[in-house]
Amino acid sequence: MADVRPFRGLIFNTEIVGELADVICPPYDVISPQMQKDLYYRSPFNIVRIEEGEILPSDSSANNRYTRAASTLHQWMNTGALVRDETPAYYLVQHGFPFGGTTKLRLALIADVRLEEYEKGVVLPHEHTQRAAKEDRLALMEACQANISQIMLLYRDREGKLARLFQQTTNEVPIFSFSDSEENTFALWRITNPEKMQLISDVMSSKVLYIADGHHRYETALTYRNRQSPHRGNEDDEAHNFLMTYLVELDNPGLVVLPYHRVVGGLDSERMSQLHQRIEHLFTKETPIADPASHLNQFLQEIESRGKEARVLGFVQARDEGASLLTLRPELEKRERGPIASFEAWILEEMVLKPVLGDSLDEHVTWVHDASEAVDHLRDGHHQAAFLLKALPMDLFETIVSRGERLPRKSTFFHPKLPTGLTINLLKGRI
Repeated sequence: MADVRPFRGLIFNTEIVGELADVICPPYDVISPQMQKDLYYRSPFNIVRIEEGEILPSDSSANNRYTRAASTLHQWMNTGALVRDETPAYYLVQHGFPFGGTTKLRLALIADVRLEEYEKGVVLPHEHTQRAAKEDRLALMEACQANISQIMLLYRDREGKLARLFQQTTNEVPIFSFSDSEENTFALWRITNPEKMQLISDVMSSKVLYIADGHHRYETALTYRNRQSPHRGNEDDEAHNFLMTYLVELDNPGLVVLPYHRVVGGLDSERMSQLHQRIEHLFTKETPIADPASHLNQFLQEIESRGKEARVLGFVQARDEGASLLTLRPELEKRERGPIASFEAWILEEMVLKPVLGDSLDEHVTWVHDASEAVDHLRDGHHQAAFLLKALPMDLFETIVSRGERLPRKSTFFHPKLPTGLTINLLKGRI
């Protein structure tokens, strides 16, 4: 089903740019203004200049963050700071990162994947997108004619064919390895052996691919492709028919998914009362915990443990400095809605927040993936309650998304984010 191909990656030349840790950056959607400044300062070759360049007061249609990104890309290519591989390759990445007091390793394949409309069932989304982000990414893609960052796709490899090949590859010498100041380690290998490349393509051809991170960039790439070839089909090998991706197996031990918590604020007394009424109607409330900030890890562990057998949410209020476990009453479960109705984020949004907030939900809800930050919001005088959730299990993720359903917004946070700058994929010519 999936058409997965090797490509000629554009890779930083360390003889010119220096340490790779100084030239990579996070993806565009997590780069704050302060982080952007820090990355600019870190190195004149930091890829933030392309991925999420500065907006200047003097910007015009002829000179703006997108035209400067394209100019920077071409300059780095012309001076040899970025060098394109002569032959197509798959790129295997091992990312080590600290998590929960230990070090996890995430193994992923960087590859080109043929763009397919969602209706074909080859690449499946799990969330809806917003126009502004897609317009931004399209402007960058059209200016640079390149994929600057990868999107994350998930797949199943139950027989372990690719896992065995990848593990063998990690025993070889990588083309580069480095670490950063946050204890992340990276190593990258080229896979150019024809038999190994063919095995990867053959195994992937039977897979369904799930978008984990990068919905806006995927849909942007579809638009870009259609603009490049509006009068002919897309069954050829032109590079704009493909997208650079970061493929991770669903059972990879380094695949970490965290929940997004919901913080509610700005409610008048009537709506706050309605919120409490919905909670009283739908849930049993128990196990109050004093001072949740001091016992937050214990509280989160209780949510995780109890959530294995029931639909459980954590509920923290601003004024009483206490926390409660909310367990959905079994008789109120929406079993007719299928597997998605067992997902706590869906229960919270569809059965609690939407009935109370309606179309104003976005005005009153803040999505936060760090539980400590969610609780801290309750001290600012503007937020009134926080709902703490457990992470979505990957088997439930797969079941829901395979049915063609979209999850509530910000249902998953795949940690850590992918670095931008390991490889770049040019979209001119053939793959």
